[in-house]
Amino acid sequence: MKKNHIAVVTRGESDLLDVMRTGGNPVTVMKPEDVTKADWEQFDAIAILGGTLDKPILFTPEQRTPIEEQMAKGKRVFSEFTASIGYVYSEQPSNTRYQRLVFCSEDTQIEGLSVGMLLDDQAGTRIKPHDITCVHTTPILQYTTIHAHDKIELTPAFHEKIGDRALWFEAQGNLLVCSFRLSNFVKARFAPKQRFAAVIEFILNWLFDTDQKLQNIAYVYSGGAFDPAKDLDSQVAECAAKAVNWMSNSSILCDNGKAGLLEGFATEINADGVQKMNVIRRADCMGEASLSYFLSHLLNDNADHLEISDNLMNYIFNYYICKESGDLQGMMRWTDEAWGVCYQDDVARAIIPQMLKNLYTGSTYKMDDIHMVLSFLVNTTGSDGTRVFRTDNKDMSPEQLQKLRSEPGNLPSAHYNAFYYAALCLAYHIGGDQSFLHAARKGMDAIMAVYPETTREQSETQEYCRLILPLSWIYWVTGDSKYKNWLYQVTQDLQAHKHHSGAYLEWDTGYKADMRNEVGEGESSLLAENGDPVVDLLYSNNWLPMAFIQAYFVTEDEYFLELWNETAVFMINSQLQSSDLKIHGGWARAFDVEKNEVFGSPADAGWGPWAIESGWTVAEIASGLMMGLMKDQLKTYHKTKALA
Repeated sequence: MKKNHIAVVTRGESDLLDVMRTGGNPVTVMKPEDVTKADWEQFDAIAILGGTLDKPILFTPEQRTPIEEQMAKGKRVFSEFTASIGYVYSEQPSNTRYQRLVFCSEDTQIEGLSVGMLLDDQAGTRIKPHDITCVHTTPILQYTTIHAHDKIELTPAFHEKIGDRALWFEAQGNLLVCSFRLSNFVKARFAPKQRFAAVIEFILNWLFDTDQKLQNIAYVYSGGAFDPAKDLDSQVAECAAKAVNWMSNSSILCDNGKAGLLEGFATEINADGVQKMNVIRRADCMGEASLSYFLSHLLNDNADHLEISDNLMNYIFNYYICKESGDLQGMMRWTDEAWGVCYQDDVARAIIPQMLKNLYTGSTYKMDDIHMVLSFLVNTTGSDGTRVFRTDNKDMSPEQLQKLRSEPGNLPSAHYNAFYYAALCLAYHIGGDQSFLHAARKGMDAIMAVYPETTREQSETQEYCRLILPLSWIYWVTGDSKYKNWLYQVTQDLQAHKHHSGAYLEWDTGYKADMRNEVGEGESSLLAENGDPVVDLLYSNNWLPMAFIQAYFVTEDEYFLELWNETAVFMINSQLQSSDLKIHGGWARAFDVEKNEVFGSPADAGWGPWAIESGWTVAEIASGLMMGLMKDQLKTYHKTKALA
């Protein structure tokens, strides 16, 4: 059987062109300026791949004419990211950061796709067709802006948005138009992988007039692969080492830590595959990374990692604390940009690492500074034991300071206060300041007094995950059985959302979380609907490796060690494996446990599905994993009063 000979008009190499070349059909590649020289009678079909550059292809009249003539003869033409083809022409390019693709067609059969399924081109580029120039039949793919996870219900009104069509056949049937940059669907990490592979397969089979399956697409990343036949600890050690190396290899570590550490990667992946970096320096991320390097030093006797850890902590203590005498003394700055802002839970995760370093080495390094930092937080905590979500130095008049101390904070939220109480407990254990213990008990009691109806930001799952560590530590330093009982209650409640992968799904009974803003208008939970198979590795599951192992340290209950084992297996399986060192060894925020890949709603304005946070995510997970590897060594430091 004769194989279709395809003419590909493009301005550069691309993933789509690579796939075309591996299909076994003859392919001739030419640039737009070569169109006028081609012998068009030798070609059976034409593919125009404009998505290799930011601007779509716009043919000159002499270039366009031979293509239009071939199309008029009935030859099939696939036109991707082309400013004008046939009667269709489009608006200027726009970004698709908050938009998603929906499979729409009842008539077009694509294996594995059904009407309403969502696909993501990340922060790609589209050219919106003018609705009066294109056919008004139902397209194959159409853009929408919606907070959902995997699939939506389509209404007749949905199809009235003609200009939002993304992939469709024009009326003559031999012109297939793609309005977005599809060319580098692999580099740009389009998701879900299998759905886009099916779309590509459909396009190529139509173009080549074949019925073939795509084989061996070399995706940018894969998940990890836990092997139950191999020793868990050795696999955890490899996983943790990759995570620590990610911080060194991804260009976020600045001058070996002497100039701090950058926040990580934002969710935006452009159509050419370049991912945006968050270049902010955050005290919390630097502290959390410092702990990972320190634990790597303990585990592997790595002197270089100890130096990086010390550099990062010194950078925080040298630059991020207000040390001038006065009411603001001890205030710890949030970031190098938000210089006058203080979030207590972020402060806690900046200083807990140094206190753990001191605990495990017998040092008292920087404890005076830590005492000053925590004293500022205690002195700005409400009468009910909760601190308002943040303070801004510009508002810190003597009157406002007095108001903060004398009125309730009214924020019984683990998201904002749980790690703050954990830091107070740790500081009390090391330094013995009773005021810190009093503040921690008052605050934890306030949260648990309303539990499980705490003030939620992202989800109910998040609140449970964040409570386990502080409840462990307050039991550790007090020996009070009520905190132990609460620890078990929260842990048991969390099990209701456990997935067989070892992860915990996002869940929010009553949908009460505050961060459910309109798409792109603020921070937003990954959760669209309870039951979605989505895991959050920025706000929820990321806290669990450390939380479970610390709970084991203070209770000596094998139950918590088993939970650590299970979450460790999940972390191995969800860790990014790639030849690209900027992502290899990290974890992205959103993980779909059914698809086993990064996938989730892009509604959050700051930290979408592909955000890779140096502190909150990678360092927290890595530290918890390494603590588990050193459990016999470290648990001796965590004897509770009840067990001592």
